Amino acid sequence: MNNRLTTLFLVAVCVVGAVITPTEADALTFAPERFVTEVYPGVPQTEELTLLNETGETVSVQLEPVLLDTQQATEGTARFLLDTAGSADVAWIAVSPDQLTIGPGETRSVDVTFTAPATSSGSLMAGIATTFRPVRSDETGNIGVIGVTGPLIFAENATGDIKKEGAITSLTTTGGSTWFTHLPISFEVSFANTSEVHLPTSVSLEVHDLFGRLTERIEMNEDQYIVLPHTSRTFTLPWDAKQSKERSSGFIGELVQPLIGPFTVTATVSDNASVVETAQVTVWFVPWRLMVLVGALLFLIVGARRRLRRV
Repeated sequence: MNNRLTTLFLVAVCVVGAVITPTEADALTFAPERFVTEVYPGVPQTEELTLLNETGETVSVQLEPVLLDTQQATEGTARFLLDTAGSADVAWIAVSPDQLTIGPGETRSVDVTFTAPATSSGSLMAGIATTFRPVRSDETGNIGVIGVTGPLIFAENATGDIKKEGAITSLTTTGGSTWFTHLPISFEVSFANTSEVHLPTSVSLEVHDLFGRLTERIEMNEDQYIVLPHTSRTFTLPWDAKQSKERSSGFIGELVQPLIGPFTVTATVSDNASVVETAQVTVWFVPWRLMVLVGALLFLIVGARRRLRRV
């Protein structure tokens, strides 16, 4: 069972898993959206999960620990395997109460207890599939389920001594070019986790100009993303994404924020502990539209001055 648990749970993702994704107006929200914690094998640990009913009506809620389908986990998504509810593989998770009724706009809390198997090692991963449906006083027959959603659980064996390591395998611009005329541009950072366990990673970019001055710092995320063991993930970081929608042409982009010459971009991927990896790429800006405009203006000024001298 230990080997099976380790194999099944050495996975991690950073979004709320969902079988049916309800709209924001018809949803339950969770705090936290994921549990990231350390556990000691055989020692129970209880955390609090808070549910907020934003559906606008009273709902009946059922919470069940389940395994995850992680075939797309390298892209940051996972789906609940509802047929694993009640199986021995998720017996290390207990939810109390696991059934409740929540009124519109009401907040309720439940206890989630993790008891990692005494023989477990590495990391454990699962989710709490939360099924909810409306409750009406006049309901007859079967009432359809609104949705199935819920938080993810990631627990690491605190007694383990596994080396964590990884490397940035590539840093490029989206499309691969290193020559540009204006912003925005995007960078793609690929990171390979060569460890036996997950790595929660944060990604950042620093942009320095020709004189080494820091001109831009770009943070990938406030919450850490998780890279699975022996897998790679590619993160995309935009430079100047906020202003890109306001610009209708390349000339406007060159005029609003003119850039010229080489800029050195340094990417840093870190798990805030043992792994800190960096890589660099140089991009060049040649704002030819702006240069043509400036050249034309200079030509007109020189021509006008010569005519004035002749007069």
